[in-house]
Amino acid sequence: MNGQNALAIISKESLTPAALSQAVREAGITTVRKSVESDFPSINKIVGELGYKETAALIVMHIARIEAMLNVSRPMQPEAMAETAKSVIDACLDSGININAADIEIVFKRARQGAYGAFYGGIGSADILGWFNGYISEKAEEYVQYNIEQSRQYDPGMERACDRAKAEDRVAHRVAAEYYRNNFKK
Repeated sequence: MNGQNALAIISKESLTPAALSQAVREAGITTVRKSVESDFPSINKIVGELGYKETAALIVMHIARIEAMLNVSRPMQPEAMAETAKSVIDACLDSGININAADIEIVFKRARQGAYGAFYGGIGSADILGWFNGYISEKAEEYVQYNIEQSRQYDPGMERACDRAKAEDRVAHRVAAEYYRNNFKK
């Protein structure tokens, strides 16, 4: 797996923007697929180990870094950054998708590279949440593809379990229908 032991110990220091960027780069995680295959800690695990406030503080650091790199003329107020960070964490936790530390770096890296468009003047909470919501959807689709490929890898020529279950249901329904036809004729 990519990112093997990249962040074996979750700490504030290992999740700072510079440290996380280096860990993701060293692990070779450049795409959503590679993030799916990685073993970077999930946001859920980070919140569990560091706490919600510390995790939010780390996201704030990433927001401040992106603003500095984009050289915005109207930076977000500290309260807005904090609320945006909380919203990002909530979106990641509520998504049901295993959003991990590498994903945070991927989203902010894409923003730095202009993947989400040009930002004139500043970036806002809606911009950042839009980046994450789009990424969460993208990662969900990638998980589906990954799981399909994994299931075919383990059972390449065989019919899928759900197909077997449907076939068994059809047989059971035919048997029941035949039973009722034969035993309850008018």
